Amino acid sequence: MSTAWLSQVALPWVLASVMMAMGLSLIGADFARTWHHPRRVMLGIALQMLALPLLAWGLVLVLPLPPLAAAGLLLVSLVPGGATSNMFSYLVQGDLALSVTLTAIAAVLAPFTLPLVMGWNLELLGLTTGGLALPYWHTVGQLLLVTLLPVLAGMLLRRALPSTWHERILPGVKGFTGVAMVSVVVALFVSHAERLPALISIETLAVLLLCLLSMLLGHRVARRLRLPHASVRAITVEVGVQNAGVAMMVAFVLLQQPAIGLVPLLYGLLMNVPVFVWMFACLWRDRHPASAVTQRR
Repeated sequence: MSTAWLSQVALPWVLASVMMAMGLSLIGADFARTWHHPRRVMLGIALQMLALPLLAWGLVLVLPLPPLAAAGLLLVSLVPGGATSNMFSYLVQGDLALSVTLTAIAAVLAPFTLPLVMGWNLELLGLTTGGLALPYWHTVGQLLLVTLLPVLAGMLLRRALPSTWHERILPGVKGFTGVAMVSVVVALFVSHAERLPALISIETLAVLLLCLLSMLLGHRVARRLRLPHASVRAITVEVGVQNAGVAMMVAFVLLQQPAIGLVPLLYGLLMNVPVFVWMFACLWRDRHPASAVTQRR
């Protein structure tokens, strides 16, 4: 199985299937929830679309990252949410409706915002002088084909299917697409093993810091605004977990730059570590509330 086939063929198709599975989980009411809790939704979108890219730039300015690795980190920050963020919100007993709403809005916005902002990032990093570019409308079209259109197709399929069928097939579809996505990520990891940064490297530090600091940012801001407990957890996950699959597709397929795709690939593997640690800590506090209060004192 060649590296080119994995990145150019398997990754886009598997990513589209994951987004379609996400669409099967959505209904029109998920978008309408913005009218019921506009402050929570606007906060989540502002943190995802504005604060997260600024945080990534802060890391790029502080850490001595090579230009292509810096571009990969900035690329990751432009694709918030994703199917895995909904899963983590569910597992941590967060506000799943808010999580799904933020994921749906990000899926609509990302195809248009990512190529524009990433084009600026490449210019600021001085990479466009070497012929590296991200044509706006071509990129928008490609992203629509593998993200937004499959989501819409999944939503339409959900409406067409009887509710009993939907309830029966959705767990299997989610499980299959999840395994397929993990398999492609692992296969890409193995095929690029020689080019990937060492486990103890500046790139690994940057990836872990982006995940940890973005989770901390979402958690602190949501708590400061006194949002409900479940909403705080949902925003923490939505800001902290990025769609590494889309970032990899942009790097490998659209930019034709595997060196930029290595950081999103690394992120797709390592982001699970801090998220799972935080998730288990939250669940432990839920089961031992008295101990958690004592520790805080």
